[in-house]
Amino acid sequence: MTGLLAYLAAPLRALPVPSRIRTGWSRLTARELPRDRWRDALLVLFVAVPICFNAIALWPEVARPIPSVNDDAFHYMMIRSASDAIARGENPLDPWGPEMDLGAPRFLFYQNLPAVFVIALDRVTLGRVGLLNLLNITRYVLMLGLPLTVFWAMRRLEFSRIAAAGAAAASSLFATNGLYGIEYDSFVWRGWGMYTQLWAVHLSLLTLTCIWRLARTGRGALRTVLAASALVVSHLLYAEMMVVSGSVLFLVGVSPSQLKRRLPQFLAVGLLIGALTSYLWLTYLLNGPYVGESPYDAQFKLDSFGAPTILGWLFAGELFDYHRFPVITLSIAVGVASLLFLWGRQRFLAIMLFVVWLALYFGRSIWGPLADHIPSGSMLLFHRFIGSFHIAALLLIGMGIEAIWRFLALLPRPAALAAATAACALFLAPAIIERQSYYAPNALWMGQTDAAYRADKDAQQVFATLRALPPGRVYAGLRANWGESLRIDQVPMYRVLIFEGFSVVSVPLPSINLNSDLMFHFNDQDPAFYDLYDVRYVVAPRGLAVPSFLAPLAQTPRYAVYRAPGSGAAVYATSTIRRSAAAKMELFFANRAWLLGGEPTARSFIRWDYPAPKPEVTPVREAGCTDGRIANEVMQPDRVDFDATCSVAATVVIKSTYTPDWHVTVDGNERRTFMVSPSYIGVELPAGAHRVHAEYRSSRLRSELLVFGVIAFFLVVTARPFIRPLRALLT
Repeated sequence: MTGLLAYLAAPLRALPVPSRIRTGWSRLTARELPRDRWRDALLVLFVAVPICFNAIALWPEVARPIPSVNDDAFHYMMIRSASDAIARGENPLDPWGPEMDLGAPRFLFYQNLPAVFVIALDRVTLGRVGLLNLLNITRYVLMLGLPLTVFWAMRRLEFSRIAAAGAAAASSLFATNGLYGIEYDSFVWRGWGMYTQLWAVHLSLLTLTCIWRLARTGRGALRTVLAASALVVSHLLYAEMMVVSGSVLFLVGVSPSQLKRRLPQFLAVGLLIGALTSYLWLTYLLNGPYVGESPYDAQFKLDSFGAPTILGWLFAGELFDYHRFPVITLSIAVGVASLLFLWGRQRFLAIMLFVVWLALYFGRSIWGPLADHIPSGSMLLFHRFIGSFHIAALLLIGMGIEAIWRFLALLPRPAALAAATAACALFLAPAIIERQSYYAPNALWMGQTDAAYRADKDAQQVFATLRALPPGRVYAGLRANWGESLRIDQVPMYRVLIFEGFSVVSVPLPSINLNSDLMFHFNDQDPAFYDLYDVRYVVAPRGLAVPSFLAPLAQTPRYAVYRAPGSGAAVYATSTIRRSAAAKMELFFANRAWLLGGEPTARSFIRWDYPAPKPEVTPVREAGCTDGRIANEVMQPDRVDFDATCSVAATVVIKSTYTPDWHVTVDGNERRTFMVSPSYIGVELPAGAHRVHAEYRSSRLRSELLVFGVIAFFLVVTARPFIRPLRALLT
């Protein structure tokens, strides 16, 4: 492409044109404009203004350690769960989290480096800062630092200082209508709470630069391995997207003569990345049948929005400049037009990445048949491809800003500097004004929530009451009923209870396991649901008419606490019916029908063969235990002990989410477990009295893969100086 542009431009250079025009064209097309201290100072100011603005506007994110209204509640819950696992001497990379969704091994299904980083900071600071404060500080620093990462990455990708500064200045000022891109709506308190994505944006830029250098020079292989591995364990989806971006970089960055030499090097790097991160992605794939897949997600999340809608948004400025003058969108247009007089391999890369990710962002309406062949294709969230599309757009934005500066540089020096200053101000002003209008309510609502949370002595009394009671799940309403109005200012009580460390039955944050979306169907007028979900306590507004089977425990002027009826953390099944299911949705809808069909009232459960390799056979109902008794329960976050007695052999159902890593011993002898509806742990007990111990144990394979990856990496690093093929591949 570069050679083609140079070939087309050659006749233009031969035309007899005035020397002034020739000089101007040379200045326009120069690889880098001459250094000028005043211009460099203006570039520093251009980048510094958005950073300083964000430092002030986003300060409440650090100053207000309050419960979250978004998915940051989920991230904080995971961080606290892993930290508690360390305190118990357990594996922090695979702890059991009992707080939501009837329990889940969240790190088995979710990336962990961003959480581990906060926990490490907590240990370094001797626990004096607090996990929540460290999480907020990390988010704040990452948001402030994004322009610096962008500037560094642009320079490593061989763009000019002006292009790097332009992209850096724009990077923290994107605005969309809540589209989950790299705009800061995705990261702030009033937004979506996408903490791990914030890490992924930084690491994607770092990985891009490493792949570019590796493709261009053949150097930096181990640096590429480390950067890409950090991305994999920080955000699986962004790592999957990086495979596409990395392929484009490889094709653009490698000349035909280098292809044969570079391909083995890239394959070696890929294998090493795979080995180093296999503990996460391989165990995720092996446990894929137990990862939640919501049938209630908005369809656009899976399918994206289609080409006509996205192109309409693009040309209307709504993918970068929602509700403001489209300064960033126009700079992208100028960046594309600049290819007429500025060319180079890195500029071809920019337009290629932009086009590729725009096409992929169109979604399943374009790529549907191919999407089925992508890992996790049925669960692939095409709408999230806007993140890589935004990252690709940064390159074009920088090119557009640079083109404008080059044209202004043709003016006499004082006029050029004044014009460049005015251009910077005109670029930043609409974006900063709009961002301030978004951040001002964020700060206001955080302040109001902080004040309300500190002043709500009734809530503190409720928390003290619950902590003094034996542990158990708490219900505080749902999004579809009175739970949405039971709030501490902006935050529903069911979110506050998670923040306070209680296990709750509520609507899911992400749908992390097979039980998550069944929470939407909790019927708080039916005692069988409280029994099934082992709900022991209810927190409700004082004065709310509640079912008579709820026994009052405590009241304050604002709240009432009730005890719910239930059989405890385990129960004998009075009957079971054995069925099989091959797919998640088949299992979900069958369990939903079971849940709403009255079977839980009779304690009649489905024993599932899942995932089943062949179609379901005719189900047969088996008698269970009608005189069973569970006693002497001892509950801990990742285990439960109890005595079970029945006159006949029968199935005991433990009311925690099933995974193959739950182990049950009966009188000291391990018994095989199986899945029981909704997605609970089942175990067959002989007749008589038994002591049962159920415990979640971190996957041995996960630990072995982690050790294998680390050892493989260090063996390669230490052997590289002595083995010529390794030295050539991993320079």
